This record gives sequence, C-alpha cells and structure tokens, in this order.
Amino acid sequence: MRALVTGASVGIGRETARALARDGMDVAVHFRRHESEAAGLAQELSAGGREAFTVRADLSRPDGAATLAGAVRARWDSLDVLVHNAGSYPRAAFASITDAEWEACLRLNLTAPALLTRELLPLLTRSSAGRVIFVSSVLAVAGSRHGAHYAAAKAGLVGLARSLSRELAPGITVNTVAPGSIDTAILAGDTAEMRAERGRAIPLGRIGTAREVADVIAFLASPNAAYVTGATVHVNGGLRPE
Repeated sequence: MRALVTGASVGIGRETARALARDGMDVAVHFRRHESEAAGLAQELSAGGREAFTVRADLSRPDGAATLAGAVRARWDSLDVLVHNAGSYPRAAFASITDAEWEACLRLNLTAPALLTRELLPLLTRSSAGRVIFVSSVLAVAGSRHGAHYAAAKAGLVGLARSLSRELAPGITVNTVAPGSIDTAILAGDTAEMRAERGRAIPLGRIGTAREVADVIAFLASPNAAYVTGATVHVNGGLRPE
C-alpha cells in the first residue's frame, strides 16, 4: 500500500504519516519549508521497514500540484491513499483581505487539493481500494471571526469531497476530517489563558492532539472504512457547532 500525505513534515500531517506507516503503508512525505523535519520523518519511517521519501512542492503556486504529482508518478505507478493536509490559516478582517490574499488562501487550501486529486486520479484508479481524505476544519461549519477566506476554503473541501465521493464511487472513497482545537503550530500564538478558555469551551475539557486526528485519518484509509464515503468526521472533543 502506498500513501501520499501533503504537509507531512509537522503537526497532523507528520502524525498521519506515522500512523499510515504503522498500518503497513509506504509513504511519500510532502513538505514545503520544513526540509530537515521531513527528512527526519522519512528516515524514521524507513528505519521501521517502510519505503519513505520526501517531495518538496509549493502548493500555493499555480504549478505546485503538478510538480508534486509528477514527483510521485516518477516514483510510483499506483497510489492507494491521498491525504490532503497541507494548508495555512491567515488571519485577517474580511474588509482588509485583498484580492490577492483571497486568491492565495483559496489556492492553497482548496484549489491545490482539487488539482492534486485530478492529477493523481490515474494512479488512484490503479488501487484496488483507493482513498482520498481531505483535512478541513471546524471553521468550515462554525465560521471564523478573523479568517473568512480560510473558512470558505475549508467549507469548499467538504463540498468537493461529497461531490467526488459520488463521482469516483465505487472504486475510490472520499471523506473529510474536520479537526477542532488541536495542539499544533496553528495555536502557537495562544497564551496560557487562551488555551484554558479553549479547553473550557470543549465538552471533553481539553485541546486535542495531532495523534488523535491522525488516528481518525488512518481509520478512513483502512479496510475497516470500506463502506464510508462522502462523510465528514468531526474530531473536536464534542464541540459541534453545526
């Protein structure tokens, strides 16, 4: 089994690559900036007996998806699992978002996953049980007070996944994972008071971990999820705003 995880050098992507490798998959580790972290992860997975290699691509560029897909095709002739995790959350008031900032946010968080899926469809169709998994956000449903472009892009992923789940069935399942407050770099700017406030708002009383999100992604990538498609799985400790 072979998997590509975008944004795999840190955070949820890193834990997802580890989880898929534990499940017996070879992993292509995509990164943009964190080269040493990606290389270290690939070495770790290789030491565990899996084939693992790194691929640098800037998915915020118009040619980013094609560059990444080309690197994967050069190495593999089939692909079983595609996890779209790469993204960024730019904070800005709606009135201040420029046209260029709006387009850049949607390109990285929505357009690139769509284009990459299209580019890799020939490899996915060669799998006996292809899986495509998009990492969205609780903000796709709740909205954002300081990132309307990000929330819109993440909501777009849900619609994209539901559409593709219908079009690509029965050979490929397509699902979405929507994390809530997770202990990754996206919360790095939180003060202790802000983190405590986040925890109080969550029924389970704490911020989640990247490993907990990765385990859900790994389930959707596994044979145990063969009858799950078009679903959005919320991983947010019970904070369900929908």
